[in-house]
Amino acid sequence: MEKTIDEILFEKFREVRKLSRPHPPVRPPHPGCGPEGMRRHERHHEHGMPRPGFLGRERVLTVLLESETGMHQKDILQRMHIHPSSLSELIDKLESDRYVERTVDPEDRRATRITLTEKGRARAYEVSDQKKSHAAEMFSALSEEEKTQLLVLLDKILSSAK
Repeated sequence: MEKTIDEILFEKFREVRKLSRPHPPVRPPHPGCGPEGMRRHERHHEHGMPRPGFLGRERVLTVLLESETGMHQKDILQRMHIHPSSLSELIDKLESDRYVERTVDPEDRRATRITLTEKGRARAYEVSDQKKSHAAEMFSALSEEEKTQLLVLLDKILSSAK
């Protein structure tokens, strides 16, 4: 699915907004969690991995919509930038609601692919349409030229922050 410039701008705004958030102080893990718990806690805060937000389930569905054959969980993680346990929880809920299913990867029988069911695909298209509509409304005051200029500026901000 080809993204509109409005959708691309919306995603760039989200990235810039993440940059502007103050980093929360690293809190110590729960008492008695041991060295592994400490390492896991530090990795979570060190990489700035957010917990899934209000529409986390819908985000998983729209990410999966980009692939006809489904995706490995690690590929979804790379797209969503959330903690692995959070994604597992989201996928479990989506599977129990019959929006997704886990299938054996035909190319690597040890791996599992997450695929949309028909119900999940219908919901993903619904969410995608809502997202497009919201993005178009948000940037409706700008001309196509202004949108292009804004995209260049946002890319500049993002590249300087890396």
